[in-house]
Amino acid sequence: MSMRPHVVFYDDGCPLCDSEIEHYKKIKTIHEIDWLGIHSRWDDIQQYGFSKETLLRRIHAVHSNGQVVSGASAFVLIWKSLRYYNWLGRIVVTFRLVPILDFFYKPFAAWRYKKNQHCKVK
Repeated sequence: MSMRPHVVFYDDGCPLCDSEIEHYKKIKTIHEIDWLGIHSRWDDIQQYGFSKETLLRRIHAVHSNGQVVSGASAFVLIWKSLRYYNWLGRIVVTFRLVPILDFFYKPFAAWRYKKNQHCKVK
């Protein structure tokens, strides 16, 4: 019996975000991830009930068990699912570093959202 994949929502209209996710997509997974670009796969994303603005403001993911995570927790979910980043995810969890990473991610995400014109949802 196969497990459901994790689902990651990312801003495929942002060159920085898209580049990072394209890098991750090339790495062999330990746990399958369904990568959903907010702009290219919006029709698929709508079933999850998120607003486009919410997803553009910070990265979100849905764990295979249905738990929704965002920010640093979403990155940990990604890292723990990838062969060459699994160690990083385990270290972040073991040393309880998610709040510290989120402390730095939150202002970065706010800055990125504010500066990118494609994030302006009408």
